[in-house]
Amino acid sequence: MKNLEEELNIHKTAVGQLKSDKEMIESILTLKTQEVKKTLTNELFRVEEEMKKHFAHQKAENTRLQQQITQLKGEKTVLQQQLVGLRRKIEELEQQVGKEEQ
Repeated sequence: MKNLEEELNIHKTAVGQLKSDKEMIESILTLKTQEVKKTLTNELFRVEEEMKKHFAHQKAENTRLQQQITQLKGEKTVLQQQLVGLRRKIEELEQQVGKEEQ
């Protein structure tokens, strides 16, 4: 009986130690989980901020390129008008050359 009581006490002590270990592990896991969550939240915020900067830069670049396209279209129109004018002058000169020869 005494041996059984001693074994029971040994097992109770072991169970108590296991419960204590379990609580300690749960506590450590909770802290680690909170730490990982905080780290991921901070990383997500950093990435979002970086993306906002890149989007703003891209938007500015798109605006700059659109302005250049508009400017080039205007220059193209002017050049086309000048070309039409030069063609008319060439036609006029060709007609004048033809009249002078006769």
